[in-house]
Amino acid sequence: GVGGGVGRQPRWWQMPKDVVKSNLQSCSNYASKSSKKRRHSESEVLAGIRSRVAVRSPSDVPDGSNNRMEDIPEGVLYGEHNDPSEERHLETQTEEEKEILEALSGLLDEDGEIKAEDRFPPLEHFYQDARSLEKEKRQEREKVKQLEHTMRRVKKVDRFGASLGTGKRKTAVAQVRIAPATSRRVGTEEEEDEDEDEKDEEIFGEIVVNGKPLDEYFQDSSLRQHVLAPFAATNTIGLFDVRIVVHGGGLSGQSQAARLGVARSLQNYDPVFRSQLKPMGLLTRDSRVVERKKPGLKKARKAFQWVKR
Repeated sequence: GVGGGVGRQPRWWQMPKDVVKSNLQSCSNYASKSSKKRRHSESEVLAGIRSRVAVRSPSDVPDGSNNRMEDIPEGVLYGEHNDPSEERHLETQTEEEKEILEALSGLLDEDGEIKAEDRFPPLEHFYQDARSLEKEKRQEREKVKQLEHTMRRVKKVDRFGASLGTGKRKTAVAQVRIAPATSRRVGTEEEEDEDEDEKDEEIFGEIVVNGKPLDEYFQDSSLRQHVLAPFAATNTIGLFDVRIVVHGGGLSGQSQAARLGVARSLQNYDPVFRSQLKPMGLLTRDSRVVERKKPGLKKARKAFQWVKR
């Protein structure tokens, strides 16, 4: 029961002192006899090592006089010392590794430094911005593609050496025909009669729109600039005779339609002009037109005035 019953052994603090001492002595004797319960001394460890390490022959010992363990240097059980020279490392290398080492040694000069012509580029070359390098590569690829497209395009001219082009804007449609300018005499009729013997002729191209000169048909200077924009971009003003037939729409739409027709005809005459016309947007068709009127509204978006009552 609680507090100690019949048949239960007493605790150690309940035993007499002489009994406790005898029990402790017996436990210590048992622990000393067991090898697992105590640590080996230094002499026992050295004796175990000497019994396990066997020297094969007297010649393996550096001294060679006897087989005593005291003659073996510290850190070496038996055998010879390691050779610290470079030839010891070359013994285990393959022929390919030896060739690589010879090639690397050829890069060094007498002072053991790398030759000036074989040095690596400066670190600034490796620390360039990766984005800038990618951008340059992308631009180069685009240039190559543009050159390929221009090579694919073929010059399109008729038997008279003229090229055609059609331009549209809103409801206006312009048909353009350009040809190399013919040589004409510049000056009045009186001057031409006086200088019949002298033939001072200059190449001068004229532009005719629906049978009228350009300045008569498009009296506004801004409208004339639309027609001359492709020639100004390609630096060919006055080098072509231009015939334009345009119908539909107003003067603004007709002038812009003529501009697209002139640009396309220049591209057909010589595909090299495309690289100058395309960046300026002269070959792009402007598809904007007037939005249709909606039922119930005054115009396409505008509504009638709303009155509450």
